[in-house]
Amino acid sequence: MSSAVGVEGDAGARGALRNTGVAGVGGGDRRGSIHEGRGALLVALALALAACDGAAGGAPSAGDGGGAGAGEMGEGGAASAGDAASRGASSGVGASGGVGASSGVGASGGVGASGGGGGGEGGALSWEPVETDWCSAGWTGLDEHTCFHVPATAAPGAPILYVLHGAMAPDSLPVALQAIAAEAAEALGVVAVFPRGRPGLCTWDPSVEAFFCWPTRRETVDASASSLLEEWMSAEALMARILGGTFGRRYVMGFSNGGYFASYVALEGLVAVDGAGLVGAGRMVIEEHLFSQERPPIYIAVGEEELASTVASAENLADVLTQHGWEHELVVHPGRGHEIRADDFSRAWNTWVAPP
Repeated sequence: MSSAVGVEGDAGARGALRNTGVAGVGGGDRRGSIHEGRGALLVALALALAACDGAAGGAPSAGDGGGAGAGEMGEGGAASAGDAASRGASSGVGASGGVGASSGVGASGGVGASGGGGGGEGGALSWEPVETDWCSAGWTGLDEHTCFHVPATAAPGAPILYVLHGAMAPDSLPVALQAIAAEAAEALGVVAVFPRGRPGLCTWDPSVEAFFCWPTRRETVDASASSLLEEWMSAEALMARILGGTFGRRYVMGFSNGGYFASYVALEGLVAVDGAGLVGAGRMVIEEHLFSQERPPIYIAVGEEELASTVASAENLADVLTQHGWEHELVVHPGRGHEIRADDFSRAWNTWVAPP
């Protein structure tokens, strides 16, 4: 499975928001207002702060930017185990995927007392939201490139869920996907985080070089993943201080280009997660010698009307996981194309938390 160079994604796929699904290139709405719903957002945030203040454990009961699906054309050569180790050492992410003590984030995803730098029991950090167009209604700006949503349903020690967009044109905004992710966060009682990828990481075609993307080839993962994940961990530690509590578990859900990156995160343990979801994505080139010792359950979903290469990549990943006894679920949605919907979040959650 690791010798062939394949098409990672749906080259040139196009689409639009369908019902409660998100599809298309660079997807998303061209405009979005950070002021819409600001009052309701601050009320929800205040409720969440009150609920989380002084909390120290436990877990709750329970548009994007669609990527072009644009194919991740051939991932290049395989990295050595030594390369993986050096990536971990430079980023503070251990070989098993846990984040080192300096970050204060343990392998299980909980934020340690030393990493929060002032959160934890006793009160939340005094902090002001960042105004950024990247965050649509219902989302709070943590920085220029990171939004978070704290639902009223989030209990002390709520899990944290990273939501990764697909390849996005520079003038696109993820309004649709953020709306779906916020709805899912409310239903699941999780704190959702929506980071932005970087330009220059869509390397399969010059036309998408300026798009905001996640690394999905071996060379771009090796070059950029550690710094991206360091930013995630810094954001997570800051949110722990803001909310005055800890996060019980950590999950990652990616659509299209974001789904391919989520597969690297989960399969190689680039950072510890308790579950991963890939929608409109899979993997053709899989370097099994880099597999993490941790085996978080993985949800994989594609639409039956996607490009055949995308369906094949999802099926290939599922086959490899089956061979390794890795817990996963593969869903081929009837009548759907390259899109993500609210039910993908609920089905992924069931995959992650289902008893063995």
